[in-house]
Amino acid sequence: MSSTALAAPTTERNVSKTIHGNGAVAQPALKAERVNVVGRALPGGVTNTTPGGGLMPVQTVPRLQSGVTRDFIAKQSPTTNTLSLLQMTPGAVVGSADPLGLADHTSISVRGMNTSEIGMIFEGMPAGDPLYGIADTSEWADTENIGQVDIAQGSSDITAPSYFAVGGQITETLRNPSHRMGGELGLSGGTHATNKDFMRLDTGEIGHSGVYAFVSGSYTRNNNWRGPGTNRRYHVDAKAMKEWGLGNRIAAVFSWNTVDEAPTRYISLSQFETQGRSYNYTGSYTPGSTSYYRLFQYQRSSMMISAPSHFRLSRNLTADLTPYYQWMSGAVPSATTLSPGNIYYGNQYAGAIGFPTLVNGRAPVVANSGSNSYTAGFNGNLTLHTGINTLRVGYWYGNLTKSSLYDYYGVSRSGQILDGTINTQSGDVLATRNFHFMQQTHAFYVEDTLALLQDRLHITGGFREVLVQRSGTNELPGATYRWGQNGAEPLPRLEVSYKINPQHQIFFNAMTSFHAPASDVPYFDAFSQATGRISTRGRNDLKDEYAISEEIGYRYNGLFTASVGFFNYNFTNRQISSSVYVDGALTTNFINAGGQTTRGAQVEIGLRPWHHFSPYVSGQYLHATIDNNLAVGNDLLPTRGKTAIMTPEFTASAGVSYDDGRFFGNAYFNYVDSQYATFMNDESIPAYKTGNVTIGYRAKPVGFLRSPQIQANFINIGDANYLSGIYTARPNARTTRGIYGTSIAGAAPSYYLGGGFAAVVSVSTGF
Repeated sequence: MSSTALAAPTTERNVSKTIHGNGAVAQPALKAERVNVVGRALPGGVTNTTPGGGLMPVQTVPRLQSGVTRDFIAKQSPTTNTLSLLQMTPGAVVGSADPLGLADHTSISVRGMNTSEIGMIFEGMPAGDPLYGIADTSEWADTENIGQVDIAQGSSDITAPSYFAVGGQITETLRNPSHRMGGELGLSGGTHATNKDFMRLDTGEIGHSGVYAFVSGSYTRNNNWRGPGTNRRYHVDAKAMKEWGLGNRIAAVFSWNTVDEAPTRYISLSQFETQGRSYNYTGSYTPGSTSYYRLFQYQRSSMMISAPSHFRLSRNLTADLTPYYQWMSGAVPSATTLSPGNIYYGNQYAGAIGFPTLVNGRAPVVANSGSNSYTAGFNGNLTLHTGINTLRVGYWYGNLTKSSLYDYYGVSRSGQILDGTINTQSGDVLATRNFHFMQQTHAFYVEDTLALLQDRLHITGGFREVLVQRSGTNELPGATYRWGQNGAEPLPRLEVSYKINPQHQIFFNAMTSFHAPASDVPYFDAFSQATGRISTRGRNDLKDEYAISEEIGYRYNGLFTASVGFFNYNFTNRQISSSVYVDGALTTNFINAGGQTTRGAQVEIGLRPWHHFSPYVSGQYLHATIDNNLAVGNDLLPTRGKTAIMTPEFTASAGVSYDDGRFFGNAYFNYVDSQYATFMNDESIPAYKTGNVTIGYRAKPVGFLRSPQIQANFINIGDANYLSGIYTARPNARTTRGIYGTSIAGAAPSYYLGGGFAAVVSVSTGF
């Protein structure tokens, strides 16, 4: 465990200062304020300085923004992930199928905007799936290494390297390497045969170079909390950093992850009501079955590298530069059956196929959704400070290439996936998709800030232009081979902040943001495997989601910390992405829901430790309506004026943390109102309540062991049985007559079944 840790929250405003242990203040820099109090920390980086037990770091940016620090993160289960850490913040609705936070299939919606509409930034680089916007936050970093996570609920920073951030921004940073050689060891075990082994080594200063670094590795394993299956995760984090002069800093960050996961089954409302937790994949194989769990177990690997740097070029000029690289590779198998003699590859008859197994005239196979993606980019800006004026100019470039092959593998009579793909009679790999996607993103941004009234009033005007160039090739016979689409979005913004005094701040912002279609599927021709006819014609005229938003807020930072704000959005081309199975393969369903109006208010209050207690409360009221009727086929569903999906009217959280340096613990409660899963508002999931509890004890140093501790986390303490989020949204669940008289059949949405009770006991120590 490091003896030097981030002890105060990270915030942004027009000046930056570093306060050292001796009280000295470094020379002011520009724009981003990072207040780093360097001093002795408790195990896990806990400092007990953040209000609300780590749930309310002080914010000064002119937008509604929340966050969590080590004071909260260190007391959560070591198996949890970034999205789960944010579930107490105002308006955040976390949909998870796993109480331990190990599953990649965790989603978040904020003010009704889902994961694919929120910018994800990890150490200065875009994170998560670079095209689909899936967070995959269990792949980012081990919980023990996360320094701070911020969530801007409705806007993003002008410099953010993201084209998803219509619904806000999540920013995660790692802890800094310790200036002292040492490390941390953590061993955890719990229900569902859970165990996690973690070790981190800090180098201290390497020679006399001024470079400090850490590297960590972990192994995590557990059985699914419901149904069969075992999950394994292997992870490595590393960070090196050098600081010199007045504000110069360069870092190198590396994160590698691989998972072998047996997912649990998503569930419909009727299945939840009749079968509940017993509805899942089967643990044994019956020849021809498409519900055997091993036929859905997938593997995925990823790597992220970034080098966020800050340079002081002169007294008034600074530069921020972040080159980055991301690689992702994986395959998601799904069980299905094919009918021999009636199979097409694109528009060509596949001919006689020698399937290894036939059951009642059908061939059991696995449809394998495989992909490889490579992303490289650079984000940089120059900031000039002259008197009362601060000017920032920057550029972001990103290059993405992705190859997707959805092919098939045979299944033996014992349920084993056989080596070797299924081929057509002519020797081609039988596939429903075989395409290559390419994307280049250019973003130019400029903003200017005036500091008036003795630096109490800040007025910032900014403009960002984002150009997205997409193209691709489709290898399926009969498909349009090559396509291309270019788009550009102008994004002006205005921010105003006024500090009445050091304790009171009011702010206002007016933002524009956009979200490019979060899928490659609609761009490519797709064919019916049974007839060879085109089932979906690829399009190159897909429209970006665009939003105009306003926020007004007030903050107080004194005896306690409080934030209250009101927000308003107007959307056009509202995008909804959900997952469905086509020809047995998992794919993304894309819905353009047209216009939407969203209004609401949020509040959060946190208290710094008072007699070692730190309480916290937050809440949000949300009113979101659909502005138009939804096109379905050649008709329209009468959805105008109905409540938007994924928009619970009320959400609330409350909790209290206790920490006297030896004994510590916390208890938190979370409430989420009911929310619609269809645009016709004919199906919704019920409101739910969950609670988590932590207790722990820190011992005195024993030899070279620095403050060993034991911690127990109890998740979903009441074992609530609930649906935690929407996995597949639908236009309507019941058959409905359209505006023009067509009978439009309904389809059942599917949901995340919230994780049941789990307990994890952890023993850790610094050395």
